[in-house]
Amino acid sequence: MSRLGQLLALLGALSILANSRAATPNREGERFFTGKVQPILSEHCHSCHSHNADKIKGGLVLDSLSGFLTGGDSGPAIVPGEPGKSLLVKAIGYADEDLQMPPKGKKLSEEQIRTLTQWVKMGAPWPGSETNKAIARGKITDEDRKWWSFQPLQKVSPPDVKDGGWSRNEIDRFIYAKLAAEDLKPSPDASRQTLIRRLSFDLIGLPPTPEEVDAFVSDTSADAYEKLIERLLSSRHYGERWARHWLDLVRYADSDGYRIDDYRPHAWRYRDYVIDALNSDKPYDRFVKEQLAGDELWPREKEIMVATTFLRHWIYEYNNRDVKGQWTTILNDLTDTTGDLFLGLGVQCARCHDHKFDPILQKDYYRLQAFFAPILPRDDFPLATAEEHAAYKEKLRKWEEATAEIRREIGEIEAPHMLAAGEMAITKFPEDIQELVRKPRAERTPYEHQIADLAYRQVLYEHTRFHSRIKGQQKDRWETLKKQLAEFDHLKPAAPPPVFSVTDVGSEAPATFLPKGKKEPIEPGFLTLLDDKPATIPVVSTAPNSTGRRTVLANWITDPKNRLTTRVIVNRVWQYHFGRGLVGTSSDFGKLGELPSHPELLDWLAQRFVEDGWSFKKLHKLILTSATYRQSALAPAGDITKMKDPENRWLWRMNIRRLESEQIRDALLAASGELDTNPGGAPVDASKARRTIYTKVMRNTRDPLLDVFDAPENFVSTGQRNHDAEPGVVNDERRVLARARARDGGPFGEAKPGH
Repeated sequence: MSRLGQLLALLGALSILANSRAATPNREGERFFTGKVQPILSEHCHSCHSHNADKIKGGLVLDSLSGFLTGGDSGPAIVPGEPGKSLLVKAIGYADEDLQMPPKGKKLSEEQIRTLTQWVKMGAPWPGSETNKAIARGKITDEDRKWWSFQPLQKVSPPDVKDGGWSRNEIDRFIYAKLAAEDLKPSPDASRQTLIRRLSFDLIGLPPTPEEVDAFVSDTSADAYEKLIERLLSSRHYGERWARHWLDLVRYADSDGYRIDDYRPHAWRYRDYVIDALNSDKPYDRFVKEQLAGDELWPREKEIMVATTFLRHWIYEYNNRDVKGQWTTILNDLTDTTGDLFLGLGVQCARCHDHKFDPILQKDYYRLQAFFAPILPRDDFPLATAEEHAAYKEKLRKWEEATAEIRREIGEIEAPHMLAAGEMAITKFPEDIQELVRKPRAERTPYEHQIADLAYRQVLYEHTRFHSRIKGQQKDRWETLKKQLAEFDHLKPAAPPPVFSVTDVGSEAPATFLPKGKKEPIEPGFLTLLDDKPATIPVVSTAPNSTGRRTVLANWITDPKNRLTTRVIVNRVWQYHFGRGLVGTSSDFGKLGELPSHPELLDWLAQRFVEDGWSFKKLHKLILTSATYRQSALAPAGDITKMKDPENRWLWRMNIRRLESEQIRDALLAASGELDTNPGGAPVDASKARRTIYTKVMRNTRDPLLDVFDAPENFVSTGQRNHDAEPGVVNDERRVLARARARDGGPFGEAKPGH
């Protein structure tokens, strides 16, 4: 047999072996199990099938992997990798009348069934050993407090180094000290042609023109490099490039997701808000506060309401009758994204039990969620000042006076059909939701109003489709009246566009509870490890009819002494310049993440960032003017270097990086001379030659070109593109679902061809 034949035979054998046993635990599998599978088992299975059950039914134990593999009276519960041969999958699907789990009509939801089926298909990954069970921490230990990311920021000074004049600023002294300690040396500078290309793609996402390259190469002035940085940072294209990083993190999209994937016609205003904020170098602390609590802190500024679209990027299913379940999913998504984005911690693992690895208690998850518990999605705020809105209302009054009789007759025709359409929508809900929708608003609790409001969106959707109910002569008359009404369009003013935003439901917050726990409300608060007392919420909010909770959260996140958030954001900026952060897992500073390669530099940068007024542009300049950033990526590695640092953690050269999908598309259009660089506005189809930042981001109808080059899925916060990350680092349990979630067939539906 040839060597190729032997290799193929070996790969085949390994494939068979892999499919015949449980998957080796890795970060992806561990997080999927902890975040998705374990909660289902705890809630629906362990009361009858665990070592803690009063009586183990059927001899089946499901609190360890060995229990699944050994099985009970009917045999092994699962065949890892083969859902079709697994009794568990058959039982939860009620495929056999004699084998149904859970029994007595308590069948799992379709999503839960898909989750367990996918887990078996993945090879049934299980954290730790086969007999490992979920551990309830209950308290924070002294050992927990020693983890590096929970330590206060250290006051550090750049080390003194003998580098022969290599260092250009303080960053280089930190880098050189580590290189010297490892007996490594930095690489020479990259060529000028390379540097202008590197800077251009990094800062504005576009290639330099031949004329720009020639001008920079021939510029012999001492500050030519610094002038180039200033020019690029001053370009409006800078905001267009760096907004893309932030939009990845907040899972921005122009559509709802799920099967219908409705277009969100006003979401793009948030995209333009981010671009403008970055171009103006808005301080990061203000940038964060506007997004988390702009409606409370600056309620009279119309642009600030656009910032709160940050709180609306969750996916939405237009016909989900389980309204309470959908609201829980929305709040969970906001909590998860806040943990990933600002804290660099996968808090979602504590949703159903204390975090297995990190010192995050289950109550911490709901303390954090309690800050968001009062929110109410709003689509009725006009993007206008008080004066602009008053002027609009005055013009509208004149149109209403002129068309009163026509509109009255149209209303008489439409009303019964609209009422019937709305009633049809209401009756599709469970009885308890129907009662809430019909309940007078003044009699609802804050939580009841949130649920009724979310349900009523489905009623409003049906109101837009009532026209098909109008028939015969009535339809003829209705169409005639509509034409008569159109004759007055010259009097009708254009309405100010609505803002896709949120407010609180009122000054009273709905209570937050632990699932399946004691029915004692959870007060808003931060990680117990950092502050075990409930957060102090002002008695009177800064905004009328609001709780002020999100203001407290925003102030805590942007506190200069916050040991997590300042480290997280400067690490992200470093990652976007070098392809890898000082902490390689930029959204995971916990025990499943990497340790920082240069902890002193990370703390120094975090403090410098705050001292420089939370300025992104000053941070860019500091990094870009370093000798570390200017190194060649093509320097040959000696034997010692290959052994000591094959992954370039100590930065003895620049990392080789592939262009991101948006950069590739924009560069192709720029090179062909077709690129349309007009800024802002509603997104266009990808067939147009606009910059990619201005093309539609539809969650389920994806641009094939961007997909090929690993554009994010936009379902969850994306801290690292797949081509930059280590295997198993980026694809946590939420991202396992991302490509398939909310397509036909639900979270585990088939991915599109080419995925």
